[in-house]
Amino acid sequence: MNKPTKPNKTKIATAADCVMTKKETAFRIVKYFNPIGSILDPCSGNGAFFDSYENEEKYKCDISYGKDFFDWEKKVDWIITNPPYSIYDYFLDKALKIADNVVFFCPIAKAFKSNRVQKMVIEYGGLKEIVYMGTGGKYGFGFGFPVGCLYYKRNYRGDCKISHKIDFWI
Repeated sequence: MNKPTKPNKTKIATAADCVMTKKETAFRIVKYFNPIGSILDPCSGNGAFFDSYENEEKYKCDISYGKDFFDWEKKVDWIITNPPYSIYDYFLDKALKIADNVVFFCPIAKAFKSNRVQKMVIEYGGLKEIVYMGTGGKYGFGFGFPVGCLYYKRNYRGDCKISHKIDFWI
């Protein structure tokens, strides 16, 4: 069972950050966003997202096998992943620097967790869509907070769409 993490200023992920996304959930998320172009899964874990990508140019990192996302330099069109929550700010900052489209499957509250996050997102473009998927317990998280996908898009200027996809994801 996963234990909740506390805010982390060390920039080092904790063991509790390792929450494997179910393959069916990852497949549905990738299908929903339909990424075109190059794609990176920066914390590939069990390969749920990576294996769902149909893109020819796809990459993966995972600290557990020695490929640290923070060492990645190549620009990509998309990042779709379940990020480590204890270092969410640092992870988002890195993702926004290298990808034109970023989708994080995580607690929805992470989108609004700090002014620092808001400033990063505004400078990048914007939060284009929030896809509400229900409670974390449905997806193997050790909590019942609302979870979903946060879709950030470079140079996006517009309203944030909120989609409710509970039935689709079950």
